[in-house]
Amino acid sequence: MKPIKKHIKNHITGAKEQRKIELTLRVNAYEHELIKKRQTEKTMSRWLRNLALKSTPIAIVNPELIRQIGRIGSNLNQITKHANIDKQLDKQVLNEITAIRKLMHELIDQNLEMARRSADDDR
Repeated sequence: MKPIKKHIKNHITGAKEQRKIELTLRVNAYEHELIKKRQTEKTMSRWLRNLALKSTPIAIVNPELIRQIGRIGSNLNQITKHANIDKQLDKQVLNEITAIRKLMHELIDQNLEMARRSADDDR
């Protein structure tokens, strides 16, 4: 007896359509065991499909982001040197650390947003 194939909604168009395309994935025995341990859905197909379609792909790193993070690292090194020489942290140093943390969070948020937009454009 053939299983009844359910019609599902296309995640992009919302239209109901039958899944007809089969994908093949080759793994070794160790990888297969790891994948089965990580499986969180009832079926492997559903889990892999959700993993592939609902995750945000990692985008290529923006070179300007790398330069800015390098500058932040240099600033942190200067602050560390200052703190080690004086053996204390004054209010100015704490303010600089706070400003650096804020800048890093902003850069990360901007990069994540750009990656999300890029992923949405790919769909």
